[in-house]
Amino acid sequence: MKPRIWYVILVGIFMSFTFFSCKTTDTGAPASLVDGPAAVQQDLTGPADEASFDALAEAAEKAKEARSMAEYVNGPVHCPNEWRLAESRFTAAGNRKDQPETKEDAYARVAEWNAIKLAYDEIYKKSLDQFVNEQQEVLAKARGRAVEAGAEDILPDRLAETDIITNKSKELSENGDIQGSINAGKEAWDRYRILETLALARSKQLEADDYNFYSVDPNNYRLASEAGDNAVDLLKAGDLVNSQEEATAALNGFREVIRNGWRPIVDEKTSSAMDSRAAAQEIKANVAVKSDFAAAEAVFNQAHVALRAEQYPEAIELFEQSEGLFDIAYDNALIKRSIAEQALQSIDEKLAESEEFAQYVEEIIGGDE
Repeated sequence: MKPRIWYVILVGIFMSFTFFSCKTTDTGAPASLVDGPAAVQQDLTGPADEASFDALAEAAEKAKEARSMAEYVNGPVHCPNEWRLAESRFTAAGNRKDQPETKEDAYARVAEWNAIKLAYDEIYKKSLDQFVNEQQEVLAKARGRAVEAGAEDILPDRLAETDIITNKSKELSENGDIQGSINAGKEAWDRYRILETLALARSKQLEADDYNFYSVDPNNYRLASEAGDNAVDLLKAGDLVNSQEEATAALNGFREVIRNGWRPIVDEKTSSAMDSRAAAQEIKANVAVKSDFAAAEAVFNQAHVALRAEQYPEAIELFEQSEGLFDIAYDNALIKRSIAEQALQSIDEKLAESEEFAQYVEEIIGGDE
């Protein structure tokens, strides 16, 4: 057996008795062919074949799955040093584009992928307990957002059902079934997020109803309503992925109805405020009456903030206020300009009188001569 193969196997024996921790340092040495197709490979002589290529692809895929699990339990946060080392090896292995020419080379790469998988597995194990505790906090916040949005009022049964799953996640953790706890927690989080989205969609629907915007955009209103109903049915059936998609479609649909309903009024008020602002700037109100113009500008900016937040009634009111304030700034600037012009005219008249008097005196003096 070639020296390199002996090295791989010896390192594998060493790795099987080594216990990682989040405070240890990864040496970067290749691990054994543990937990991979190469563990049963006997003849490593000759060119790489289909079996060795399959083993390499399988080992790489398992490492990716292990990385995904470690990342899901916040491994980068809980074990930053080991995560950084594992990521470095993962990136280096993934960046190799050349194909192995021999079986020995292929299974050496398999060994490296297996070592990377083991590193991620260890990060996963070390992060589990802390992640479970964090998950309960995350679920509590997710439930709070759903309740705040109104889920308890519109879908109390679905909320209670999700609370049961949350309690199940906690019980599984206490009984030592960490993976079961994680799975239940993820399902509960997904459900709380759907409930929050549906509650927000319902609040937007009620807003559209209050202003009779159905008559403005009946098509989007109908589509949004249908999406909301579909989301509830899918949630009951346990199809959480499609339920979330439908809930999001309902929320976005009702938002569009509201935008279309308010748009004519908002556009009108925005345009009027901008015209008053431009007129004030035209006569240099931002220079002549800085405080007046600044007050108007502040309200004008608040109106835009409210508009971006889809707070349309507030935005309309603020645009109206800013328009009035810009008009005041314009009027005050106009008064100042008028006063200044009168002062200049008075000075000019006095200068003219002085010039006439000087000429008169000069004529008298000249006449004496």
